[in-house]
Amino acid sequence: MIKRALFFGGYFLFCLACFLLAFEFIYRYQLIDFFQPELRANNSPGDLRGSNRITLLTMGDSFSAGDNTWVTYLREQLPDFRIINAAVSATGVFEAQYMAPRRFREFRPQVFIYQVYVGNDIQDIRRPLNWRTMTPVRYLYGFACSYLGLRSLTFANYRLAQLVRRPGYERVLPQDEPFSPVTYPYSVIVYTRAEPGNLEDTILARGARGRDVDTLIKGIKTLTGYAPPECRKYVVVIPDAAQVSDFYLDHMKQLGVRVSQPQKFQQDDYPMLHRLQEGLRDREIIVLNPLPLFKGHERQGRRLYYSNDSHLKPMGQEILGEFILDRLTADGLAS
Repeated sequence: MIKRALFFGGYFLFCLACFLLAFEFIYRYQLIDFFQPELRANNSPGDLRGSNRITLLTMGDSFSAGDNTWVTYLREQLPDFRIINAAVSATGVFEAQYMAPRRFREFRPQVFIYQVYVGNDIQDIRRPLNWRTMTPVRYLYGFACSYLGLRSLTFANYRLAQLVRRPGYERVLPQDEPFSPVTYPYSVIVYTRAEPGNLEDTILARGARGRDVDTLIKGIKTLTGYAPPECRKYVVVIPDAAQVSDFYLDHMKQLGVRVSQPQKFQQDDYPMLHRLQEGLRDREIIVLNPLPLFKGHERQGRRLYYSNDSHLKPMGQEILGEFILDRLTADGLAS
């Protein structure tokens, strides 16, 4: 009886492993366009069909996906451009690499902008893990994604979350509610408890997080390698709110974020940004840094980020769009 149970148990695990490996292969090589629903939701049918206009392709995460983002602002200001928004919430550089061959082949952009967010993109490469502060399920999920390389699990989790919200779910934008450690997005709290120094290590590009920054650079080089030779390439690095002002930094400290070098933490030319600029220079990829601009607006009393969420308010998105448009204009790509 025991032998039989062991046999069937082993057979089940073998079948599960085969399924996961097959799914991972299909996902990584995008044999199915897993993110086609997001592409259709973020773009008009006319833009997706083709156009003689200059094509600008964008990729990134929730700072770029959907409506009311800097991409929307560019569309309003650049009617002569066909702007394709291929950003997908809850994704990072690995997913961008997987999508890139199909997206570049399909749209052949003259301009490409990849959006990075300091607060999440490095964490997506290697999730904070701490078995003392995390549930076993979350710990095993993070371990499988980060250390076993099963990136398809992140997609499965993303789609599952969408199914749980249905039916009748509508995407709700963050509200400008007062900061509260109780109601702040739970995932931020969980990962902060697991690795309190994660954000500072990311910004300062030190230790294991410095190696993760190198992984990000390698990933950006890989995905931009699919761009046409004439394509102008940009990376816009959205800072974490805590880098912008002490107002947000105090919030993060209340969540448990540990900061030992606040001056370096909030400097304009921070190590992560500098490493990105140096690492991507040989591929003629221009790295854009809106941090000084954001700081200037915050000093004038304009809150660009939500108090109880890590995202930019509509005003912050518009300022980011203006910043990017100014650079495109300076480079002779827009007028």
